Amino acid sequence: MKRKTQSIKNRPILWYIFFLMILSQTPWMKAVVFLAIPLFIHLVLHRKKRDSSASNKIILLNLIVFIGFASGLFHLLEYDLYYFGRDIMYFIQAPIFILMGIYLCENTDDYKVLIKLIVITSILVTVYKLIELAINPSLLFKLGLDTRYEYDLSNPTALLAFIILFYARKLKIKLFKNFIEWLIMSISLFSVMISFSRTFYILLLVLIIIPYVNNYKLFLKMYWITAFCALFIIFGCLFINVKTDASQGSTFQSKMSHSLDEIIVKDYETSFEITQNWRGYEAFLGLSKFYEGNGFEILFGQGFGTVVYTPGWIFGGEDNNLGILPMFHNGFITILLKTGLLGLLIFFLFVFKVLQTVPKVVLKTLKKQKQFTALLLLSAVFTILFQTFVVHGIFTTSIPFSLIVLTGASIKRLYKKIDY
Repeated sequence: MKRKTQSIKNRPILWYIFFLMILSQTPWMKAVVFLAIPLFIHLVLHRKKRDSSASNKIILLNLIVFIGFASGLFHLLEYDLYYFGRDIMYFIQAPIFILMGIYLCENTDDYKVLIKLIVITSILVTVYKLIELAINPSLLFKLGLDTRYEYDLSNPTALLAFIILFYARKLKIKLFKNFIEWLIMSISLFSVMISFSRTFYILLLVLIIIPYVNNYKLFLKMYWITAFCALFIIFGCLFINVKTDASQGSTFQSKMSHSLDEIIVKDYETSFEITQNWRGYEAFLGLSKFYEGNGFEILFGQGFGTVVYTPGWIFGGEDNNLGILPMFHNGFITILLKTGLLGLLIFFLFVFKVLQTVPKVVLKTLKKQKQFTALLLLSAVFTILFQTFVVHGIFTTSIPFSLIVLTGASIKRLYKKIDY
């Protein structure tokens, strides 16, 4: 009875979260951070008690924000205030949304409701985006990279919805009726498949494997290997001769075969090579600017507001929105340039601390609810790591709101005994 009363009391909050999750999957996603602040303040003021165990995880993210802000103040007279404020907004999103997840789990005391909201909002947006396909079935015969960019048929949260239900069914945790679960999983998987996103495909494979890895030490090894590979590609490729293939190709198969070449941090001499390996080249520009800094800037970064200017010859003098780079596809470069080696170290430490939240024996316990939460947190950790490497990560204009809130809620739930 107590739980029912509490759920009714917090129903407006759940509806507001529902609205924010929908909005975060639309072109108006940038408004989410502003609209989330009133809810965040409400949750802070009305939380039952301070849970230092869960909330302390965010101290490291706050420290990254502080370093970037403080370093930026030293250059405020030479930086554009627009980019300074923009960086503040993009960097504070992650700690705010994670804390929201922590406080939501504390106030509503219902992790399952939050999980269901994520799935429901995802499938609603996914179905809406697939309406074009239903109206024009001929698109089925020409699905590919062109339809991905022209019609925007896929939804990034579809992968999250699929994984949630996949884990739930594996552990025999019922979220919806069987038919509904299978229907949502099928539509979500279809959305992932027609995205023709290398990031989604790789993450799908990794996240499906996670439940079958019952060794906690293996997860730690996976983390250290991922961290080492990221650092090696950032710093190591500049000092060794790495041959890259700049052959032209516009098909998905050619992009798949070109994936490793594309992310290697390297300088190029021709505009064609740069276009074919843009992610690696823009990371090179960011890293080059980082090395131009003095000792203080190497350690603490050049601060919020710093940007990189693309050489004019690359685009033949034509106006292009890539002329100024405030952040990079390789999110580690963004962190490094703006908060220095210390900020990058703190970020890896933060991810490691979140990974440590998962109890070492949780995957072997009989409490399936806790296993479910642990699996979702593990999937969030490796998703954040991989996305930071290839698609900005959690410090970006389009932060994965549902995933970050889920991360905070999962951290809280693993510290708090909740049964459902």
